[in-house]
Amino acid sequence: MTDLLHPIMQRWPAKDPSVLQLYSLPTPNGIKVSAMLEEIGLPYEAHKVSFADNDQMTAEFLALNPNNKIPAILDPSGPDGQPIALWESGAILLYLAEKTGQLMPSDPAEHWQTVQWLMFQMGGVGPMSGQLGFFYKLGGKDFEDKRPRDRYKDEVKRLLGVMDGALSKREYLATEEYTIADIA
Repeated sequence: MTDLLHPIMQRWPAKDPSVLQLYSLPTPNGIKVSAMLEEIGLPYEAHKVSFADNDQMTAEFLALNPNNKIPAILDPSGPDGQPIALWESGAILLYLAEKTGQLMPSDPAEHWQTVQWLMFQMGGVGPMSGQLGFFYKLGGKDFEDKRPRDRYKDEVKRLLGVMDGALSKREYLATEEYTIADIA
């Protein structure tokens, strides 16, 4: 496909519309997808979505991701050769692993161990770390009650302890090989 007819192309024109288009920023979730793309060697074009300029709230970006978050991708060579737009870093990692056959074990047990650790990050480590960062940097300064901040601190510590336990037994989180779980 050489011509992507998607509204986002009006705001961020593709220099090479035949390659995957990444819309992101260097945040923890944004970096995951960039790291994955570099690891698998898939050609892509990166576009900066500026929160300072409210790019994520534009009609063009919302047409790609109605959740107005980064990262998001537009792959002109999606399933059956048709373009596909995806958002949510975990979904994008799974898609790229399946598309390329890389960083996802083919053994069923190892596959599901990898998915389990990916979900652990997406549902636990990522959100709890984000909340902890908020309370330490922004929200906790003006509140006398430090229980919310301490709750997130304790939960992040617990979650990191679970990861430390797994990594004390092997080099990588899910299996003996590097997978998308390690990128997440």
